[in-house]
Amino acid sequence: MFRMKPRSDFAAKRVAYLYDAMKQKKYRDTGFEVRDKTFYAHLIVLTACSEFFGTNEGQVEDIFSDFNFEVIETILKYCYTGQISIDENHFEKLMELANRLEVKIPKQFKTVDLSNCLEVFKISGDDELLKKAMDLALENFETLYKTEDFLNLPAYNVTEILKSNDLNVSSEEDVFNAVKLWVNHDDANRKNDLAQLMGSVRLSLFSTKFLYHEVMAFCLSCAECVSTIRQAIIDKDDKSSIQRETPRGKKEKIALIGGTDENEANGIDIFDGLKKSWAIYRNIGNNKRFFASVLVGDWILSIGGWNYRNKTLTSVTFSGVVKYLLIEIGI
Repeated sequence: MFRMKPRSDFAAKRVAYLYDAMKQKKYRDTGFEVRDKTFYAHLIVLTACSEFFGTNEGQVEDIFSDFNFEVIETILKYCYTGQISIDENHFEKLMELANRLEVKIPKQFKTVDLSNCLEVFKISGDDELLKKAMDLALENFETLYKTEDFLNLPAYNVTEILKSNDLNVSSEEDVFNAVKLWVNHDDANRKNDLAQLMGSVRLSLFSTKFLYHEVMAFCLSCAECVSTIRQAIIDKDDKSSIQRETPRGKKEKIALIGGTDENEANGIDIFDGLKKSWAIYRNIGNNKRFFASVLVGDWILSIGGWNYRNKTLTSVTFSGVVKYLLIEIGI
């Protein structure tokens, strides 16, 4: 039996030929009219990328009509070549179109950062991408809630962010201010969402004065909100009532200092409560054990102790909690 292994570029050349045929409108068997332009293609190629083209061919034109030509051309090129080249300003729209057409874009084409994390909520069905976007939104909320991207989020996305225990805010007033900004951005259409949003605000963390003059004044048009705020005021006046809500605030850091092994205590492990991760510093030059320690601002002071020769030390070591820095002085 005679066998021949195809050349390594065999498939690539066939794909390139099909892509050229599509651009030259040769042998095409489908097309999509979008405004004043027609996009020609080969249905078998498109369905190989997403069965949506084969089973919902009649819907494709309606979907394409929501996007500009550059985004449409890019998604069609990807179906033929697996390549993507597009201006960053159109990347979110490309991902939205891919999601609606059920075209799976490999992870190397996906990116999420502070500039686009809120857009990801609206366009992505990728759980991993959504989690990264949520983590960024929660960590940088004090900056993001004042942006146009936040103000254009749908109510359910805003609620999902506001209800999180991991929301990074200086005080609960930031959460209330975010609700005010979002509602006022389209007051006529968003008043009906007020009760849903205010349900994520921890009213027991406000003073009675703030509840009366700020929160109540803003929520007067919502009967459900007014009832909830009045109950919060009653609970605050009742000194025996238990306030179950806790501040979200900025997450603290936990430091594990020193310890003993066969030589000496020589490390600091920092747990970042916001990032939920450890940073481990080894061989920091501490070289002591059985010392006292105290936290002053962002500094850990290691006082006294013994070195590995069991010699009593009379020194203080300053170790930076956030950025490691070691300063030692004698006593």
